[in-house]
Amino acid sequence: MRPEQKIRSDQEIRSEQEFRAAQKVRKLTHEGVEAFRRYLERLRGDTIEDPPIHLLTDAKASRAVHGAGCVEPRSFKTRLDMARYLDSVLEGIDADELESGVGLWSWLSLFYFDQVCPPDRQGERQPGSAYRYILVPDYRHGHNHLLAGAHLVYSVFGLGEALSKLLLCSRTDSENSFCKELAGRQNVITNRGIMAAAHELYYNPHTRRPKRGALNKKNAPGTLARFIHVIQQLDLNYDLYSMTGAEIVGLLPAEFDPWKN
Repeated sequence: MRPEQKIRSDQEIRSEQEFRAAQKVRKLTHEGVEAFRRYLERLRGDTIEDPPIHLLTDAKASRAVHGAGCVEPRSFKTRLDMARYLDSVLEGIDADELESGVGLWSWLSLFYFDQVCPPDRQGERQPGSAYRYILVPDYRHGHNHLLAGAHLVYSVFGLGEALSKLLLCSRTDSENSFCKELAGRQNVITNRGIMAAAHELYYNPHTRRPKRGALNKKNAPGTLARFIHVIQQLDLNYDLYSMTGAEIVGLLPAEFDPWKN
């Protein structure tokens, strides 16, 4: 075995040992982010390759984050579970870093890569678009990041336990349609009354899932698409930011009556 091969193997062993223990949160450097991006590109080319977890602690690929706590390797059932946990361990980090820190959220995506991009039985992964793992900090794609988007809904916009369930009840490796349609609209996701109305209409507390049929046929009465359209019309004549969820539900036409709890 060539000497450089043995050194590289030792580094990989150390990285694996560190990866299986609690780690203080770090952030990827530009070099680390680009190495992660190249890995994602290789996966999209049907390559079977383990995540480059050595980037998590490599001095050139990552650096410390002020105020960071420690994260543990663990499994989450839903994005809500994941958001709840991250909210507790990231509370000491600067708000700007949490909202737009590309390196921070890329590091966390790599740390939890088996959660956000799990392999199938053959070891293959289907990563999809890079913005699911490498944060694009804008309203168009920010919510698509599987970790940062969940934290955005739960913590940054303050929906918490009460109103995050509809958007974050999906598995950790997928963004459901409610999150895509509602979190992707700034005037909707920032309006607690609208989000409370959507929760009232479409969340089933017994199954802990969205109500069946809410995403059917684009123009079907009372569906999510109709809700968004009607809300946009109401916003022209009402100050929806000053209204509660119940008050907004009260403004909706009769087509929404069957969806009310």
